[in-house]
Amino acid sequence: MKTNPLKHLILAAAFILTAGFQTQAQAAIVVDGLVGDWGVTPGAFGSSDWTPDSGIFSGIEDQNPAVDFLSPGWGGQKFDVEAIYFKREADMAFFAVVTGFPLEGRLYQGQQYYAGDFAIDFGSDGSYEFGVETSGANQGKLYGDPTWVNPLFLECGPYALAGGTLLGDTNFAYNNTTYLGTEHYAFEFGVPISYFGSYWSGDYVPVFTGKWTMSCGNDCLNVQTTRIPHSPEPATALMTVLGLSGLALTSLRRKFTLQK
Repeated sequence: MKTNPLKHLILAAAFILTAGFQTQAQAAIVVDGLVGDWGVTPGAFGSSDWTPDSGIFSGIEDQNPAVDFLSPGWGGQKFDVEAIYFKREADMAFFAVVTGFPLEGRLYQGQQYYAGDFAIDFGSDGSYEFGVETSGANQGKLYGDPTWVNPLFLECGPYALAGGTLLGDTNFAYNNTTYLGTEHYAFEFGVPISYFGSYWSGDYVPVFTGKWTMSCGNDCLNVQTTRIPHSPEPATALMTVLGLSGLALTSLRRKFTLQK
């Protein structure tokens, strides 16, 4: 039975287009302090499924609020860091953090504790080359070559930016009301990948660690990536297929003309 090359090309393009729309519908991260677009909804302990949508890196550790010890420190839900997420979309790197500790800080047993800044360590070697301010007048600003302050529990270091080179603003949002009924707070931010310079070059997600804690370091959490190729955007994939289809059609026309 004879095959129709043109038919196969059209079917291939249609498949890529359909898959692309499905991926695009699932992927859109909106930086608004709500984490439903990551595939999770913070709830009471035991009722939340912290597993995100496919294609998202995560670090997850939901501590039973009835247990005061968190490791390395204490404080129960009020200091618990539940989850950190990362996802790349086009030329942006998106992060989300869900925690029982608010960015406003917390007075606990007569002691004031403060929210930490978000630390990013390319190569996952403990160097932490970038930091994002999470509170105060510089909330959402990205710094390179930072110096750090460590928390009381050094195992959770680093804690807060002490200095660095201002690189620019991230797209930052913090939500301290939506999940309050289950003692959760969420913040998220998007960073243009170009801000990372030579640490993020090529069409790959590099190996890095994102970390967050608070001034006491009672609890802390990481999200770690592995080096993987970045999937092209649906529109890019479609244009590639259509371009190849055009070249193939031109070749076929020439072939048929010569056969005539």
